[in-house]
Amino acid sequence: MPQDNQEQADYWNDRAGNTWAQLQDRLDTLLKPLSEAGLRAANVQDGQRVLDVGCGCGDTSIALAAHGGIVQGVDISEPMLTQARSRSSEVEFILADAANFAPDQPYDLIFSRFGVMFFNDPTDAFRNLRSLLNADGRMVFVCWQPPSENPWMSVTGRAIAPYLPEAKTPLDPRAPGPFAFADADYVRTILSNSGFHNIQINAFTASLQVGEDTDQALALQTRVGPAARVMAELDGEAREQALAAARNALAAHQGHNGIHLDAAVWIVSATAS
Repeated sequence: MPQDNQEQADYWNDRAGNTWAQLQDRLDTLLKPLSEAGLRAANVQDGQRVLDVGCGCGDTSIALAAHGGIVQGVDISEPMLTQARSRSSEVEFILADAANFAPDQPYDLIFSRFGVMFFNDPTDAFRNLRSLLNADGRMVFVCWQPPSENPWMSVTGRAIAPYLPEAKTPLDPRAPGPFAFADADYVRTILSNSGFHNIQINAFTASLQVGEDTDQALALQTRVGPAARVMAELDGEAREQALAAARNALAAHQGHNGIHLDAAVWIVSATAS
């Protein structure tokens, strides 16, 4: 039975997808050190067929094609794919759910930068992805380590937490979302149960410039970062207090060349057989 990820599709075809499309250049620049690390691990070869899962606005798909890959990018967000198509005619961008995607030909490589943590049933989804690979095919993806290892998000997150309403039920750390794959052992189990082999999970860290100054950093994080909840859930004095706390937290990291905060990811690789 096809997997139902309609909730994620609704989310990424509404405000979230439009926001990422609007901020495409800024976000690609922010994430560049992490993207480049993932692409080095992928090491695409000339003429290889490549699927970029959760390709979004196309940054990594375009890079894979520039390295000689014959690339298709798949995503559930039409706003982001529209932006991707405006950037490249060399990549075929497809609106589809990777959990249920069935291409005409198998791939030599499946790649993803932050696009595989949103499946309702990840084991089932990765079983499908494995079926899309040639017998000697590989998969490489980049996913976030825990929030505690990602100050570029957690610094603001901790600052605004006292102002936000408490969740009615405890959050499931493995629910679809950016940090669903923060536990490396959990990721390894998913891949093993999906039939992948030669699983390797390597840590990678980098310093990201979240803004040239406090205003720029806060402006970004109120749209795609932790402070976006402030804008969505608070108003009036409560909003102003939360934003002031976030601003102060970011200002503490201001340097001569902007605000730089650390990020930590897992670079995961596996083979189909």
